[in-house]
Amino acid sequence: MKEIEKKLLDGELPFSGITELGSSEFHFEQPAFHAGVSMHSGHRVRSGIMEILAVGERDRYREEDPFMDRFISDFPIRICGRDSRFEYDLNRNPYMALYDSDRPEWGLKVWNQEIPEEERVQSINKHREFHELLEMVSMYLLKQNGHALLFDLHAYCYQRANRQRWHEDERPEINIGTGAVNREIFEPAIRCFKNNIRQTEIQGHSVRISENEIFFGGYLSRHLSRIYHDRLLVLALEYKKIFMDEWTGELYEEVLDKLIRDFKRAADRAVETCLSML
Repeated sequence: MKEIEKKLLDGELPFSGITELGSSEFHFEQPAFHAGVSMHSGHRVRSGIMEILAVGERDRYREEDPFMDRFISDFPIRICGRDSRFEYDLNRNPYMALYDSDRPEWGLKVWNQEIPEEERVQSINKHREFHELLEMVSMYLLKQNGHALLFDLHAYCYQRANRQRWHEDERPEINIGTGAVNREIFEPAIRCFKNNIRQTEIQGHSVRISENEIFFGGYLSRHLSRIYHDRLLVLALEYKKIFMDEWTGELYEEVLDKLIRDFKRAADRAVETCLSML
């Protein structure tokens, strides 16, 4: 981590890599005002805990956030989690990052037995490593610009109970979580992003955009917004999985491409608005 920090501070961009414990893949292409994070797009589970994990691969994949890393694939600065959220959940605080062995998550039994202490420690260390990298990047962005914008990408299932067409489901296609951010300072950028993303239309249907309806933002948003309350805007985005079949994993490439294009357009406008604040 010290080597990454030194290269960032010395401006030795571009460079990419994987963190020492393997929690994160990072790409630092050029100095920027904004960054993208896809923490739950990873699917790996290390061998030390695979044998006690009760959740099968297909169920894991359904509850992870596949393809969300593609939303930020051309961001100048981006961080992607590499491990499954069932190994440790990066959007929960470190004391709750490992799911309980006696409590289901999304209706799924997660563990067959208690996690051995050495494995628990390893998972918590990987959780810490990811967030240390994220804090380092946040400080770098703020050092360059004074203010910064972080896009935190997620996806959610809407067909657990029954199959249905996405536009007949009442839940929003895109939810913007801003529960922890400083609205007094960042309202113009939030409004700008909402107004632009609201123009998205898929298969002849307008997508519904909401704010803090199904997701207020998780640990990442709360943690960074508390530290950099007046300087960092974290937009935690939760996309309904209309871009894939949740149960088979089939990707609807055209739908995903359209969502990505519209996200990038709205993100660019929000960045411009934030830049105007400087």
